[in-house]
Amino acid sequence: MLKLFQKVISQILLVWMVSVLLSCWLFYPPTLDIQGHRGARGLFPENTLVGFRKTIEMGVTTLELDLNLSKDLGLIVYHDPYINQNLCLDANGDSIATDMLGYGPLISNLTLKEIKTFDCGSLNPDVLRFPQPPRKNIPGEKIPILQEVFDLLAEYPEKNIWLNIELKISPEFQLTAPIDVFVKAVVQVINHNSAANKVNIQSFDWQVLESVKIQAPYIKTAALLGQSTFKSINDSVPSPWLNGIHFENSGSTALTMLKKAENYVDIFSPSWRLIMPEDSLFLGNTVNELKNNGFPVIPWTINRTKTMEKVILQGVDGIITDYPDSLLMVMKKMGIIKR
Repeated sequence: MLKLFQKVISQILLVWMVSVLLSCWLFYPPTLDIQGHRGARGLFPENTLVGFRKTIEMGVTTLELDLNLSKDLGLIVYHDPYINQNLCLDANGDSIATDMLGYGPLISNLTLKEIKTFDCGSLNPDVLRFPQPPRKNIPGEKIPILQEVFDLLAEYPEKNIWLNIELKISPEFQLTAPIDVFVKAVVQVINHNSAANKVNIQSFDWQVLESVKIQAPYIKTAALLGQSTFKSINDSVPSPWLNGIHFENSGSTALTMLKKAENYVDIFSPSWRLIMPEDSLFLGNTVNELKNNGFPVIPWTINRTKTMEKVILQGVDGIITDYPDSLLMVMKKMGIIKR
């Protein structure tokens, strides 16, 4: 009899808790930052002005983009440190010439004028990954510079679009200008556009984030984390990506690692599997634990709607995706509003 009574009480409590959660959801619907990855590379040519424009008009709240530095220190909106033959054609419409390793010319060896000759809208880099349709090639698209993206945003002042700017720097290969030089160039353009309150700078190399806070403490930073970039080289040598933080020796969780970087990290942006408790790659802290300790969570790169739903239920602040149209559909279904 006692067991039956306890069972009934537990069921009543469960129903009550669900009703409370639903009422909170209805009266205070959650918001989400919709971040189009490289614009929306599953739909349009990545990191191009036409792709950014179409992504804005689709309804994103943030454009995620990548930056490299040209030989003459132009801020080039491009993901790879070299011109990728799978993304671009040369000025004659031919395939990019590559070296023995299959790499095109380094961006750091090219001037802005030379970079502007490439057609980066005619090719789909991976038809199996980004099927056509829905993806569309847009022939003739050039590689933009950061200022051109700010000029584009100025055409949509009512939309209040943010930029999530990734500095493509690798601590393992010196393929760009020094970190402080790169950061200084980016900060100058942000300040020129009075945009410090509508951007954040992200990087897998956390030394970049510290440089941002030293040069411009008023600009938000996001710490990117991959499925292996946190792993130390050995017991005494930390990962080269974490600015001297030894993951295993600091506690082996996402939060203990972030606490050591809290002076220069504002946002945590991990590969999504790292924040899912049921996943084998889970780093020991739930989204709520991370948020309660002052780290908003915006995972990348989520393209499946079922995964989007699961991650949203964890309480993330935003999602980076190649398919913002799919995310908008999921949000509508779940009753979530845009940030």
